Amino acid sequence: MKRLFAVLCLFLAVHLVHAQEFPKLSLSDFTTDHQKIDTSANAIVLYELGRTELEYIESDRALMVVHHRKVRYKIFNKDGAQYANVELPLYKYGSKFEFTRDIEASTFNLVNGKIEETEMQKSAIFNEKSHEYLQKVKFTLPNIKDNSILEISYKTYSPGINTYKKWDFQTDIPKLYSEYVAIIPATFEYNVSLRGHLQLTDTKSTLLSKYFLLGGVRNDCSKMQYIMKDIPAFKEESYMLARVNYISTITFELKSYINNIGARTNFTRTWKDIDTELMNENNFGGQLKNKSAFKEIVPGIINGKSSNMDKAMAIYDYIQKNIQWNNVGGLYAENGVKKSMTTKRGNIADVNLSLIAAMRAAEIEAYPVLFATRDRGIPSYIYPVLADFNGVLCLVKLDGKDYLLDATEKNLPFGQLSIRSINDRGRVIYEKGKSDWVQLANDIPSKANYNILAELSPEGKLKGTIRIQRSGMRAFDKRREINSFPSIEEYEERRAENSASMKIVKIKFENLEEYNNDLVELIDFEMDASRNMQGNQFVFNPLIYDRMTKNPFLLEERNYHVDFGASLVDNYQINIKFPAGYQVSNSPKNSAMALPENAARYTFRSAFEDNTLMLQQTLNLNNPIYTPEEYFHLKEFFSRIIEQQASTFHFKKI
Repeated sequence: MKRLFAVLCLFLAVHLVHAQEFPKLSLSDFTTDHQKIDTSANAIVLYELGRTELEYIESDRALMVVHHRKVRYKIFNKDGAQYANVELPLYKYGSKFEFTRDIEASTFNLVNGKIEETEMQKSAIFNEKSHEYLQKVKFTLPNIKDNSILEISYKTYSPGINTYKKWDFQTDIPKLYSEYVAIIPATFEYNVSLRGHLQLTDTKSTLLSKYFLLGGVRNDCSKMQYIMKDIPAFKEESYMLARVNYISTITFELKSYINNIGARTNFTRTWKDIDTELMNENNFGGQLKNKSAFKEIVPGIINGKSSNMDKAMAIYDYIQKNIQWNNVGGLYAENGVKKSMTTKRGNIADVNLSLIAAMRAAEIEAYPVLFATRDRGIPSYIYPVLADFNGVLCLVKLDGKDYLLDATEKNLPFGQLSIRSINDRGRVIYEKGKSDWVQLANDIPSKANYNILAELSPEGKLKGTIRIQRSGMRAFDKRREINSFPSIEEYEERRAENSASMKIVKIKFENLEEYNNDLVELIDFEMDASRNMQGNQFVFNPLIYDRMTKNPFLLEERNYHVDFGASLVDNYQINIKFPAGYQVSNSPKNSAMALPENAARYTFRSAFEDNTLMLQQTLNLNNPIYTPEEYFHLKEFFSRIIEQQASTFHFKKI
């Protein structure tokens, strides 16, 4: 980066202002019913313009990416007033932060048939430091009402020329018009990517002759204009990866640059380059060689363990318990393996690089895996971008099988990943110049088995036990929930408070600390079902615990995958003993449903024999990921399950 700026400081730029302008605000902007475009929206973007170019800033003696954005919002209601509260994030590049200039904002209201403007005062703008690498500029527009129209304009200056500036055509509210202009000197070459399923309405390319001044010589520039109209809001839903993977966005990554004497510098590196760089870096590859930190510890950890599997599990357990993750990500060690072992604390690279080094000290084959957390976005497949990754995992090879490990998660069994880490793929670094993609997934299904044994008294009191056996992510998530409480008793109290229809008498657990075993939860309960008795009639739904009541899939169309993180299995076995003299007068029909190619299956079976209601229910979601083409069928599948589970049994007392 320093070399790049040394070269770029030779630049002199002539910044010509070709301002993009909004159409003149008119009465029709207020009177048109824009909310009918999306009745769920609280606001809409009527017009949006963006322009990005390079400019040499004399005061900073550096080349900057100058980004000018102008936007016109229309507020429908009080919930839409949030768009009057503006936050501009400013990131740190090396020793310099991005900064803003020329912030202007006004609110327009229609009053007695006339448009009135209220300008925001400069005193409304203030700065806030979030952390070492992020600052925010904040301001709030005045005089916000239903049907107000807001106009906001500002410029940001960034030293981050490698990534230029991305432009989000799509956000969480609809837009009528969005236009982005990128002006790129002929001496710069960027990889340009358009992400998302929406298509551009129009693109235009114009040559700006002699626009950019370089070493006394004017250079041509390409003016790239991207237009998108009638953009729907992006609708988030359950079981999805980060929205950045799906919204329609245009991004830039610097590929190469030609200096004033014609020499080309390439910035798009190969994976071979990155592998070598990482393994030569002291806070990455250097930490993997630090076997001395474990020389005295490892023999005690693996003492009595005969197989490499047992040794690896013992080492994983030791690192889990002895280095506390500080909730900070990163590809590079913050403290280093040796210090992290001493202080028992470190970032994600400290923890998992320590795990790899310990495995290697025990002569177990282990490698680092670069990954991006689920909320960050899927790393680029097209060309390597190290900034796409924000964490390190461990891959061990045992008996011809690969196991992915993350010792930052204290409740996570050996060979499993938390949902945070399951983000399509990671990059395993084998050695200098050698790496490959690895799928981030859990082979073990996320499973829950429910066994409900209960007895109904003649007075309508139901007493019994619920036994829930969880494995995979279900067990991990439940252990994490339990451990978020100071004690089991407080967890039990909270569960009792949230179980209005059921009195929880007692809860106990098996294998709470044995993370590699299934977690078993035993609940003793009582329930008053007498309100369901009318004379000699009794209406009852035996699915009294964790019944599905709401469909997680509500969109008319979903243009991104449904990602559960693992295949899912739910099994119910219910046995309820009735007093003598009851018989079934009406019961739900037994049913079985399946999606094509056995992608999912649901069965419901019941019988009433010897005064006992027996019910079996099984749900199998056999694919961790379902495509947008499968969405409609999956949505309908869940609707039918909810309808089936809502069915009641009708009993008559003879």
